[in-house]
Amino acid sequence: MIDIHSHVLPFVDDGSPDVESSLRLLDESAKAGVTDLFLTPHYMKIRNYLSEYAHNKEVFDQFSAKVKEARIPIRLYLGNEIYYTISTPKDLKAQRIVPLGHSDKVLLEFSMSEEDEDIAEAIHNMKAVGLTPVIAHPERYPYLKPADFVVIRKMGALIQINASSLLGTHGVDVEKKAFRLIKDGFADFVASDIHVFRPNSMKEAFRIVEKKFGVETAQRIFENHSVL
Repeated sequence: MIDIHSHVLPFVDDGSPDVESSLRLLDESAKAGVTDLFLTPHYMKIRNYLSEYAHNKEVFDQFSAKVKEARIPIRLYLGNEIYYTISTPKDLKAQRIVPLGHSDKVLLEFSMSEEDEDIAEAIHNMKAVGLTPVIAHPERYPYLKPADFVVIRKMGALIQINASSLLGTHGVDVEKKAFRLIKDGFADFVASDIHVFRPNSMKEAFRIVEKKFGVETAQRIFENHSVL
């Protein structure tokens, strides 16, 4: 499986406080069947998560050496989960934040409670600079309705669902919305969004999707190679 959203990189956000915790999260990911993992620390000014790419890359290189020593069989890539603001295009241009690995895809998140940024405008702005936005866990945004997802897809954005949403962790409404996104063919990725306080649900979520929608659908959204 390819997991494009995780908070495993130590020291930089609320994902992991130390190397030992990060190694444990990686080991759990490998045991869940993840072969390729994107480390996507928050860049979120409203919560003061402001670790920039240069620093993240230094931590990433040091951590990768520890992973190699621990012989955890997983390939690592660096990116960001970016809380979109009007300054996001400038921050990307300045390489304060970066796309996912070596791809042209950028992981964007928005408010969990109310629409404080225009998602359509964000998609337009990313496409204008040659990047493809991946909307992180939109099933958890209560203000998004079915018609909004049609617009998101027509504008060329991709959609990432959290594995935990498919297990009902965030409530029945979120679970139903996540399943509808898969049924409607709008889901492009399922990812773990793991933190030290959030377990890896990828294996369980894969089984649920496989049972409900078939193995081809499960493989398409859990093993999407377009980011590699």
